[in-house]
Amino acid sequence: MAEYPEDLLTRPAAAAAALVCLALLDAAHDAAQRLADPSDSEALHDFRVAVRRLRSILRSFRSELDDWVPRKLRNRLRDLTRATTPGRDAEVLIASVKALEAKVTRGQRAGVPWLLARFADQRDRAYDQIRRELAPEFQRLERRLRRALWSAARAPGGSTSDVPTFGAVAAGLLSEQTALLEQELATLQSADDESTAHAIRITAKRLRYLLESLVGAEPRAAAVLARAKAIQTSLGELHDLQVLAAHLADAVGDAAAERARRLHALSLSGGRPRSPAKGEGPRAATTGMLALARLVRRAQDDLFQRFAADWQSDSRAELGSEVAIVAAALAPAPTPLPQPRRQSRKPRPLRRRNRTLAAPTALGPDPA
Repeated sequence: MAEYPEDLLTRPAAAAAALVCLALLDAAHDAAQRLADPSDSEALHDFRVAVRRLRSILRSFRSELDDWVPRKLRNRLRDLTRATTPGRDAEVLIASVKALEAKVTRGQRAGVPWLLARFADQRDRAYDQIRRELAPEFQRLERRLRRALWSAARAPGGSTSDVPTFGAVAAGLLSEQTALLEQELATLQSADDESTAHAIRITAKRLRYLLESLVGAEPRAAAVLARAKAIQTSLGELHDLQVLAAHLADAVGDAAAERARRLHALSLSGGRPRSPAKGEGPRAATTGMLALARLVRRAQDDLFQRFAADWQSDSRAELGSEVAIVAAALAPAPTPLPQPRRQSRKPRPLRRRNRTLAAPTALGPDPA
């Protein structure tokens, strides 16, 4: 986790957010340098995570950074991230299929080697595109982003009375994102509710990335960070299973069509079924993929039930309470100025004065 200045919370929001983004950009740069190494199996994952964190902070502090980081740059970063998704999905699909394959009998694995070869081909083509196109594109985009962020980090911030601090803006964002997360958690009903589960995962991810920039300055944010990670991890696993289920449905159809074409060709030629030629690759079959699909369905239901049990109303209430404590620490209410002490004055008693009034003097006529 990146280290930030000790006074990060009290700095102007735009300058502090720019410093956070620069640290994340450094992490993305380091991971991008590793993409050219075919033996580095973690390079793409690390690159995607760094860029996602960067995009999340840019989005959260969009109002503060808009003058320096225009929407066009943010959109280019978004498009670049999306272009890495096929490669990442293929890697996860291969790992998931290999894990599930061990749970079915040898007789139920027909077609699984064909499926793995299909995913491996998708992964290799995606990686080739990333190395040829996306890595150079990121280098160009990185230079522009770095200049823009340094300009924001060095910009004069004005006095603290008229410019919001990073801590104050972050506190508001934490409260908003947590309220949204609580609402979304309350509406999730089943493992088939993919849109709601996806929305919860994205909100938890944004909350997590924001907390990661704050935990160094406010240690109590670590407990909320752990909760956000747990939500993201559980729903991330559910998302991966949903992606695998969709790919299995497509693969079953393609495998059945390929097998039908092969049988059709054999019937026309009058030949007998033959073993695959050397270098031809595994043959398509649906038996193994249907067995995997049943396992995926059960895994989805089990994972959802565990998640729902973990995030009942009590857990959501605890999350809200913890966030409220952190938000209050990030932006404490100003201490009121002491008022001058007013001294109480007792009414002074009226004192009666005894005065002897002289008798009026008779005045004679005015002298002439």
